[in-house]
Amino acid sequence: MLDLMRKHAKSWLIKVALGGIIIVFIFWYGWSGPGEERKDFAAQINDTVITRNFFDDIYRSEMEKIKLRFRGPMPEGFLERLNLKKRVYEMLVNQALLVQEGEKLGLVSTEQDLINDLRATPLFQRNGAFDDFLYREYLRQVRLTPPIYEHYRKQQLLEAQVVGLLTDGVKTDPSEIKRLWHFQNDKLSLSMLTIKAEQPSGPPDPTALAAFFKENRQKYEIPESVDVEYVVFSWRDLLKGLTVSDEEARSYYDSHPKEFTVPEKIHVRHILRKVPVGADKEAVEAVLKKMEEIAQRIKGGEAFEAVAKTESEDAATAEKGGDLGLLSRGAMDLELENEAFKLDPGELSAPIKTDQGYHLIRVEETQPEQVTPFEQVKNDIVTKLLEDKARKRIADDADAFYEKAYRTEDLQNPAKEFGFTVKTARGITRAGGIPDAGKSKDIMEEVFKLKTDELSRLIREGENYIAVKLVNKTPERLPELDEVRAAVEQDFREKLGRDAAEKKARDIIEALRKEGANPEQVASQFGITWETLDPVSRTTALVPQLGNEPQVQEMLTTVSTATPIFATPISITPGYAVVRLTGVTPADDKLFEQQAREFQQGIVEWRREEFLTGWLRVFREGSKVVVNERLLQGS
Repeated sequence: MLDLMRKHAKSWLIKVALGGIIIVFIFWYGWSGPGEERKDFAAQINDTVITRNFFDDIYRSEMEKIKLRFRGPMPEGFLERLNLKKRVYEMLVNQALLVQEGEKLGLVSTEQDLINDLRATPLFQRNGAFDDFLYREYLRQVRLTPPIYEHYRKQQLLEAQVVGLLTDGVKTDPSEIKRLWHFQNDKLSLSMLTIKAEQPSGPPDPTALAAFFKENRQKYEIPESVDVEYVVFSWRDLLKGLTVSDEEARSYYDSHPKEFTVPEKIHVRHILRKVPVGADKEAVEAVLKKMEEIAQRIKGGEAFEAVAKTESEDAATAEKGGDLGLLSRGAMDLELENEAFKLDPGELSAPIKTDQGYHLIRVEETQPEQVTPFEQVKNDIVTKLLEDKARKRIADDADAFYEKAYRTEDLQNPAKEFGFTVKTARGITRAGGIPDAGKSKDIMEEVFKLKTDELSRLIREGENYIAVKLVNKTPERLPELDEVRAAVEQDFREKLGRDAAEKKARDIIEALRKEGANPEQVASQFGITWETLDPVSRTTALVPQLGNEPQVQEMLTTVSTATPIFATPISITPGYAVVRLTGVTPADDKLFEQQAREFQQGIVEWRREEFLTGWLRVFREGSKVVVNERLLQGS
């Protein structure tokens, strides 16, 4: 059992992450009738044929579901990592095997079973009752018709009966559950020795270096590269050829008066006394009475700023004497704004009620609405009009430039005519990108599919237009040692240093595992000191200083008080680590009592899945399963 725990230490997390994707696969799989031969099959399981069309429908449907879950672009490479095609295949084949077994056992799934299932599905319910609109809307989103869904949902119900027969007998022992819970939750106290990888000095042995290079030559492959001529331009490149007259600027100024009008502003101070949410009438009146008293103090000669510092409950402005600064309409609560713009400078308002409470405001000064003189904004207007002209013209110029370049298969003359600059770049790789043009996937795919002297399409990237002509293409190749000697020598030295550190670590482990060995003395003999790590559980995702690699997970699940020294050096950034268990702190049994039921259910589900996997293996070994590998590989 512990071996299973170690092997699947992270499996529950993976199941949760993929669960939303995998569960929907259980709903549908398709086949033609027994004995029917189909050349366009996706898979054949005994006499059951999963058709190519059906597989494509399900695959596309699952793609749509994933997109809906992300509600936007998927992370780059996500589908490749998920290997969705293979997952669909495996699920459909397994379902076919289970349904065949159910038919052998005489199990059936009736129309009434399907109706009951649809009515009980929360996704199709509104106010606790089945809603046909929700049902059909869901099927529309996942691109399935009701007949297809309902037919294969019946198959899933039959499959569930088979799974139940196979796995309902799985049981657990309470004492074992408690041991497993402690295995997962007890805290381990660990110590480690760090053996640093120190690179040797001096030139490496030529023969050993050559052998290292020969063994790792593929790593230093020189990637495919291209030499190109290219033009990058945007509307900004047209600015120098455009002009705006004084008449145009003046006309724009006269026809857009609001754009150059500075609205009326007032300099305001305020005092706030808050009214608590849900306050009763008496509490509200008490705040109002307090505000009226404050108003009388100010009218009696006390400075507004001084009173605001001591009485205002607006933390943001109290220390500033209630100063709100210069404000235009729309910057305050409507209730305050309506009163503030009626006040004369120096005039104090009556208490004003808002959602916050009661306010007193005083206007310090007013700045009337003003129109900025033309001469002050002329340069800004000219700049705006130039940019507007350039933005409107760039698309036409880009098309005209590209038409001439494409017709002549030349960039130089059209670029000169339009005032653009032709640049050159050599040794461009897919990863490196083109200077000033970028390295977007769209650009690099376009460039690397060109033939010599061929012109790319006109590419739009942000505000830029890009046209590229391929001058030369150099295929990827394996280098000679002298071409990459510096990198090879560096890697070789690192390897020698790490090899020496690993050997030393293994020698330390061997010394520690001898009967009667004293860990402190062994460490001292090798000139190293033990370092104490923070306590961790066996199922922790990451151990500080050691990382989260599988080797660390193996260490956590294998060290014990009987075998405290982990038998293998753990690779870390500085070199290698030797790890030993120094103690185990049991988790609180009261916590176990709280978590026991849920933990036991998790173990039972896990065991059922393992048990089902075993049965599926048996069914497959006794069946004829043919898979269209070409389709699986995307051909």
